[in-house]
Amino acid sequence: MLPNLGEIKDLRKKLHLSQLKISQMCNISQSSFSRIENGLEDPPYSKVKMIFEYLNNERKKMNKASKKIEDIATKKLIFIETNSKLKDAISLMNKHNISQLPIIENDRNLGSITSKKAQKLIIDNLDILNVNIMVLKELPFPEVEYNWSLKDVSNILLRYSAVLVKKFDKYIGIVTDADFLKLT
Repeated sequence: MLPNLGEIKDLRKKLHLSQLKISQMCNISQSSFSRIENGLEDPPYSKVKMIFEYLNNERKKMNKASKKIEDIATKKLIFIETNSKLKDAISLMNKHNISQLPIIENDRNLGSITSKKAQKLIIDNLDILNVNIMVLKELPFPEVEYNWSLKDVSNILLRYSAVLVKKFDKYIGIVTDADFLKLT
């Protein structure tokens, strides 16, 4: 079923795209695109499909670009405190089905522990389960403000397993690769 051709002009204007830009991207002459958009030409299905696919892809890009990290962050920040043992961290990760924990005390980001690190440690020595988390900790997760763009945070996640999200010096959430996958 063909989409309503009257939607082309509205969608193009909402996306702030010119007729020339769309016609170039869809390999249609600008005059032909103008006639299609104004209902003066009865285009073949393949042209209409191409135009709508391009417009929909541009709309998706615009929506993603306008989202901030706060929009995808997991709002309930689960963390562990400095007096905890490795077994406490593993228990918390299992309970909440997560693979990393920040170590936070008195609103300070002091380190982290990941399931990968825990796995590596316990494979070598089961007695390590009773060791204080601060002895085994990894680097703290990077922190970003709630209004950072998704692209900037995505670049950070290439190097770290999680990013803490702050708003006015208060932790409001955490972002992991899994949160980005929810965008698709």
